[in-house]
Formats: sequence, C-alpha cells, structure tokens
Amino acid sequence: MDINDRPYAFWLVSVPWIGQGPVPKILNAFGSPKDAFNATDEELIALSGSRQVSELIRFRKENDIFKSYDELVSNGMKLSFIWDEDYPERLKYIPDPPYALFYYGKLPENGKLSVAIIGARQCSPYGMKIAQELGSELGKNDVNVISGMAFGIDGISQRSAIKAGGNSYAVLGSGADICYPDSNSDLYELLKENGGIISTYPPGTPAISRYFPPRNRIVSGLSDAVVVVEARARSGTLITVDMALDQGRDIYAVPGRLEDELSAGCNGLIGHGAKVYLSPKVFMSDLLEDHLCELEAGFSERKDTSLLKPSFNSPADKRHRQYEGKKDKEPVIEERLLEIYRELTLFPQSAEEIDDHMKKKGETSPGEAGICLILMELCLEGYAVQVSPGNFCKK
Repeated sequence: MDINDRPYAFWLVSVPWIGQGPVPKILNAFGSPKDAFNATDEELIALSGSRQVSELIRFRKENDIFKSYDELVSNGMKLSFIWDEDYPERLKYIPDPPYALFYYGKLPENGKLSVAIIGARQCSPYGMKIAQELGSELGKNDVNVISGMAFGIDGISQRSAIKAGGNSYAVLGSGADICYPDSNSDLYELLKENGGIISTYPPGTPAISRYFPPRNRIVSGLSDAVVVVEARARSGTLITVDMALDQGRDIYAVPGRLEDELSAGCNGLIGHGAKVYLSPKVFMSDLLEDHLCELEAGFSERKDTSLLKPSFNSPADKRHRQYEGKKDKEPVIEERLLEIYRELTLFPQSAEEIDDHMKKKGETSPGEAGICLILMELCLEGYAVQVSPGNFCKK
C-alpha cells in the first residue's frame, strides 16, 4: 500500500465501539480503503445499512482523517495492517483476524516463540512464584511473554520476563495510549522499551468491560502456547482458553490443591485434557520440541500473505486437529440436545446464561427450565459436566 493511502485504511478502524468487523465486507465491495472512503453515502449504506457503517460515514464527515493519522504518528503510535510485513503471521490465521493493530514499541517477531501467561488478578503466593519463575525462564531463553498487563499473574510474569532480559507484549482492552490499570504505569513504560503495547482499538478508547473478551483472543492468537497459572472455576481466564482452543493453541495448566479455589479452574482444565505444567525447564523442553517438530514439517515460515485467507497446513491447524476429537467433533444426538451442546464451552455457564445467549443470537430457546433439563440429559449421556450447582461446561 502506498504510504499516502494509509490514512484511508486508518479511517476504517477509527471508530472505537464498532470494532473491525465491517472491514472485510467493505474491502471486498470496493477493492481498496481509498475507494471505500471515496464511495458515496448511498453506496456504503447499500452495502450495509448497519449502524457501524453509519458511524464510519459520520466520522468521515466530521474529521480530517489525514490530520488524525498524522497526529497518531507524531505521538509515536504505530499502525500495522494485515498486509504489512510486520503484522504477526500467527494472527493472520486465527478466525476473524484483526484488520489492524495499534501499538507502541514493536510487534512480536515472526518466527520467534511466544507464550501467553494468564491467570488470576488476586493470585496466591504460590501463583506469584510460578509466574515469576516461568516469566524469568522464558525471558532468559528469548521467548516472548504475551499477556494483558493486569494485576496479578499477568503483570508478574511480564515484569519477570523483562527483568531476565527478554521481551514482553501487552494486549489491552483499551486504546494503546490508555494505561490500564493506572497503577501499572511503570510496567507500561517498560513494555514500550522491551516489547510492545498492542491494541485493536483506536487511541482514546477507554477500558470498558465489553472490550476485554475480544482482547483475549489476540493474547492467545499471538502465542504458540497458553499457560494458565491460577484460575477460579468461573474465572474469565477460561474464556481465553476457549478462544485458544479455537485457534489450535496448546494449553498448559498449573495444578493445585483440590480445596484451593484459585486452582479449581486449572484443575478442571487438566481434567479436560490440558497439558500439565510441571516446571519452567520441563515446559521449555516441551515448547522447543513442538517447535522443532513444526520446523521439520516445513511449517516454520509462511509465505502466503493473502488477506484473510488461512492455510490449512499451518502449525495452528496442525495443533487444532489434535483437539478436534475433544472440542469440535459433535456427538450424534437429538437436535434439541445438540442445540444446547453447541452453547457449552470450557467456561461454566448456567441455564439462564445459555438462554440469554441464544436469545441475543436470535435463536429459539427452550427456556431456562427446558435448558436445565437438557443439560441434565447431556450430563447423563456423558457430554456435559455440572461443575457447581446450576453451572455446566462441556466434558
């Protein structure tokens, strides 16, 4: 892309709350960001009458995109589009990859191993020790640490990696110019110099709860493996795990005592087939062995940079096939049971939550009572498990 055309591409990702979902459809219709920007309001609305497109039209009218783009660059922020050379290869092959990344510092280098370390904000001394040891081991071995810069496990592992001489990258649920939480401002600055601060949201986007789940898929998407250090049975960390499985990433969980609430989520993951994290040295050995297998298979370098077109021989696909029997292969059961089975994940949910989710998608729900009965049937058939009173997950 010509450097003079980059402001047009920036326009497509400039409205915080609409996300980057409409971008592929717009580009498929108009061919380039510049042609899309120069399209009439009527042409854009004819493509999609959604509020997202209306907001792009409004932003185009009310802002000078060239001035906005120049301000972004002058403030030291960088922008990488999916066709740029520095755009992370791993992300190109996840479901619905982000069209653009805003960042400070740098992006994870292609061909260099990266590991996501995630877990509880209010972690135990045990969790702190594991995060420190693993972060340090990865840093010493030049393996990137990917996380979310949150309190607890995230921040501890990232600080440890940097202290050991390595690089770490934080993916934020806000604009990259917003340090969240504020108390991690020192880590925020360290990451700029020893890795990067990354976001799919434009500058100025505040840290809002609904922005964090989409952020989590970028954390896992940038990684070769995900290590869960501590997590409660209903921890939001398990949402990241489910996304990582969709992306074909290896999942490791740190085992803990059965009566420890902060280890309930990890122990549950191990019960569902996650690899057991034993020590930093053993983990590094496993990671390098997997990487060597991929190199021998000829998957280490991707040459296909076509927009939004995955390779079915990618390392992610290879790993994903290992999980298909556990996660994606649907059981041969009645359709009424299958509809509810499809709603289940590794994250425990209640009948009320499943009912609400189905209604939001516009699907017909059998109601909370009906869902509850179906969930019990799925448990009896061995396709679901009740992890706590009223809360179920996929078995």
